[in-house]
Amino acid sequence: MKAAIFNGKGKIELGERPDPKIQEPTDTLVRVVLGCVCGSDLWYYRGLSPHAPGPIDHEFIGIVEEVGAEVHTIKKNDFVIAPFTFCDGTCANCRAGWPSNCKHGGSFGNHGIDRGQGEAVRAPFADATLVKVPGSGHSEETMRSLLTLSDVLCTGYHAAVSAGVKKGDVVAVVGDGAVGLCAIIGAKRLVQSAFLL
Repeated sequence: MKAAIFNGKGKIELGERPDPKIQEPTDTLVRVVLGCVCGSDLWYYRGLSPHAPGPIDHEFIGIVEEVGAEVHTIKKNDFVIAPFTFCDGTCANCRAGWPSNCKHGGSFGNHGIDRGQGEAVRAPFADATLVKVPGSGHSEETMRSLLTLSDVLCTGYHAAVSAGVKKGDVVAVVGDGAVGLCAIIGAKRLVQSAFLL
């Protein structure tokens, strides 16, 4: 399959990678419909942090093409959002609400897992990892909006929740990149939902 390949500082090229295959009964194969570049990918590209050569990026949405024997909630042809990390949903960290720290999980694009800048991705622990999107025939605008849920919007929202934003607070967001803007959206949503309670 074709995929974006990181080959060191300043070098990202379109290349070929092996087609992903089901390796565990809890896996699915997802055909990528849309992917995007994360700011963390730019760190590697600029040489600001290390990354092994190979696949890059972790933000994608797609259509499930194949399902492992132990996947129960995700079905073939489901339209799904993949968060930037995968998790088993059962370990102590997952049960405590910290799936990004799953004891058996990891992040897309590391340790043999493909990333979202390719034609297809093997998604481990599909039942706990993938988020099914209801409906079909979504517009391009809606799909681009859904893509933000794979990382940037939830990261910004997590920042607002972690800061404990509430009505009457004055909040400073340092940085006006995508995550900073999503932190502002998250803070606004938290304050608005407080009015509804």
